Amino acid sequence: MQHNQHIAELGILLESRGIRHAIIAPGSRNAPLIQLFTGNKAFISHSIVDERSAGYVALGMARELKEPVVLVTTSGTAVLNLSPAVAEAFHQHIPLVVLTADRPLEKISRFNNQVINQTAPYFNHSRGFLELPFEFRTESELKQAFLSVGQLLDEALVPETGPVHVNIPLLEPLYEPLPSALKQVSVSVNPGTQNVEFPVFDKGLATKKIMLLAGMGNYGKEIEPLLRDLSSRYELLVVAENIANLASGQFVVNPELVLAGSGEAERDQLAPDVLISFGGQVVSKRLRLFLESLQELEHIEIKENIRESLKRMFASGDEGDRIIQNHLQETWKRIESREAQRAVSYIQGAPFSNLSVIHKVLSLVPAHSTVHLGNSSVIRYSQLFPGRDDLSYYSNRGTSGIDGSLSTAVGAAMVSDELHLLLLGDLSFVYDSNALWNKNFPPNLKIVVINDGGGGIFRLLEGPERMEFFEEFSVTHHPVSLELLSQSFGREFRRAVSMDEVTRDAMALFHPDSSLSILEVDTTKSENSRTFKEFFNQNQ
Repeated sequence: MQHNQHIAELGILLESRGIRHAIIAPGSRNAPLIQLFTGNKAFISHSIVDERSAGYVALGMARELKEPVVLVTTSGTAVLNLSPAVAEAFHQHIPLVVLTADRPLEKISRFNNQVINQTAPYFNHSRGFLELPFEFRTESELKQAFLSVGQLLDEALVPETGPVHVNIPLLEPLYEPLPSALKQVSVSVNPGTQNVEFPVFDKGLATKKIMLLAGMGNYGKEIEPLLRDLSSRYELLVVAENIANLASGQFVVNPELVLAGSGEAERDQLAPDVLISFGGQVVSKRLRLFLESLQELEHIEIKENIRESLKRMFASGDEGDRIIQNHLQETWKRIESREAQRAVSYIQGAPFSNLSVIHKVLSLVPAHSTVHLGNSSVIRYSQLFPGRDDLSYYSNRGTSGIDGSLSTAVGAAMVSDELHLLLLGDLSFVYDSNALWNKNFPPNLKIVVINDGGGGIFRLLEGPERMEFFEEFSVTHHPVSLELLSQSFGREFRRAVSMDEVTRDAMALFHPDSSLSILEVDTTKSENSRTFKEFFNQNQ
C-alpha cells in the first residue's frame, strides 16, 4: 500500500458523513491530516493555534450548525489540551470528530519529542475511541479498519450524539503528496435505527400534579405546541429557563424568582407529585434544592427522542378533548408574574452594578440574535429577568467551566450570518483571550465584558467572604488591561463606567455597520454583592 493511503481514504469517509468543517491546530506530526483537509474543496478548513481554544471553537461551530465538526491536532500535550472541550461536548451531546496525530507505539518513552500515551485520553467523555495501525499492508486490512472508523463516526451521529476520537499514528516522511483515494475502500456505514424505550404512561398520572422540566437545549419550535397542549389537558407545568429556548407565556422561565419570592404556605402549593425531565443542565440552585426536598417525588427522565417519548407517554392517558383547570400552572405563573414585576421595579431604581448592566444589555440586543452567556455570575443574573422569545440563548453548562466561553461563541458566529452577543465576566475573558487569535474573527460577534475586578461570583455566595484566603485565592484580582489585551489582537474596544455610557456604547456595538468588537463595562467601584443580595431581600 502507498504511504499514507489511509489518510486519503479518511477524507472520503468523512465527506460521506456530510462533514464540511475542520478546525486545525498547527503541528508537524499532523501534516498529512492538514494536507488532507486543506487540499480537498469538500472541506472548509479553519486554523486555530491554541488547542484548548480550538476545541471550544469546534464545539460552538458544531452546536450552531447542528452537524459534526472535525478537530485536528498534532501529538503530545496538544491532545490533552482538547479535554475540557471534549467533556463539554459530551455533556451537551454535540458531535465532534477528534483526529489526533501520533507517533508509532515503539517511539513512546524513547527520548522523542511530543510523545505521550494517547490511548483513549477522553475515555469517560466520548462516545468511542479507535486507534489506527501506523501502516497497512493490504487493501483488505484497510477496508476492515475503515469499517470500524465508519461505525465510530456513526456513533457521533446517532440520536444521543457526542464526540468520538480517532488516534492516528503517522510515519515519516510527513510532507509528501497524499495518494489518490481508493474510493471502493471507503465503505459507507449508515447509522442504524436505535431501539428507543419510551416511558410508559401511568393512568394515575392524570390525577397528579406534573412538572415537566426542560433543561438546557435547543428543541425547535415543533415541541412547543405539544407542551402547551399537555398543559391544557393535565395539571402539568412546564419549567424552561432561558437556555432551554422554549419561550411561551404558559411556561415558567424564572423558577429562581418564584422560589425566592414565595412564602412558606405558597411553597406547598408549588410542589409537584411527578417530575418529568429532559435536556441538559438547569441553572437555578433553588429549583434543584426544592425538588430534592420532595421525598415522595416520582422522577421520569427522557434521554432521547423527546417529542415521540412525550406523545407515546401521554397517548394512553388521553381522554379526548378534556380541558382541566391547571392549578399547578396557575400558582407558579401567578407568583412568577408578581415577582417579575418586583424585580423590574427594583432594577429600574438600582444603582450602576452588574445586575442593572446585564439587564440593560439584554434588553438592548437586537431581535433574532444569539446570546452566549458566560458561566459564574453572568448566567445567574440572566435568570432574574423575563426571557425574550426573539432571542436564542446558549451557555457551556455541561461542565459549567469558564475556560471556553469566548472560543465557543467565536466558533458559532463563524458559521452564522446572525448577530451573536457574548456576555461574560473579566476572568472568563482573560482566561480564554486566545480565542481572539483568529485571522477570520467573525465581525458579527459582539462581546460585552463585565469587569468587576475578579471572580465576582464568590461575593454572591454565602460563606467564602468569611475565609482568610478569600481575596487572594477566590476573587483572584488581576492586573490585565482589557483594552490593551483586546487591541493586541486587533479588536476595536470601548470602555463604559456609567449606565449612560453602557446604553450609548451598546447601541454602537449592535449597529449593523459597527466595527466595534468589545465593550468593557467597569463595575469595580460598584457594590455588586450588596445590590444582588438586596434584590433578593426585597422579594421576600
